[in-house]
Amino acid sequence: MRAQIGEGLRHVFGKRELRALAITAALANLGSSVVNTMLPIWFVRELGLSSATLGLFWAAGGVGLLCGARCARPVAARLGYGRTLGVVGLCLAPAGLLVPLVGQGVWLYLAGTGWFLAMFKIGMDNVLGVSLRQRMTADRLLGRMNATFRFLLTGALAIGAALSGVLGELIGVQATLWVGGVFMATAFIPVFLSPVVKLRELPEEQPQNAES
Repeated sequence: MRAQIGEGLRHVFGKRELRALAITAALANLGSSVVNTMLPIWFVRELGLSSATLGLFWAAGGVGLLCGARCARPVAARLGYGRTLGVVGLCLAPAGLLVPLVGQGVWLYLAGTGWFLAMFKIGMDNVLGVSLRQRMTADRLLGRMNATFRFLLTGALAIGAALSGVLGELIGVQATLWVGGVFMATAFIPVFLSPVVKLRELPEEQPQNAES
């Protein structure tokens, strides 16, 4: 079992493209976890908004995820898979910095728009990133690669939740929201600086005996 885990880690972190996809996804999960943990406290306790308003805010993010996933392949067909990840990240990820501005009136709508756009970007990343990493991995390593990604991404969610609790006590709720927003806004950088952005089409399927 230890050897299999090690092989999965070597495969993911041994390829620049897979390493960039993993780090970008983990940072996005970390940031969104920090934000989601703090939002109920900020909405209800600090702003005095209703739980229904919070639910609608979260729903905007869910719609963004769905729309991003739906648009991923059509956009990639025009721009290329890697270029889409890079361009969408550069254009939309900074919208995460609008989320900590959430407040009364127009600020609520501005932050909601930022949340929608940030989740739209994550929705596109989910579809295109999974497609790329599957094509870059031989069949015999698919399970180990996916297990490694799952460990990293769920681990980032757990770390984000724990980190938000610590930071909330040390620097306050809104400052912690800013930390989460910064993680979300900069998560695209590993992919943007990697060879992934040069990929126009999905790579050829890896040979069955490909080594990690």
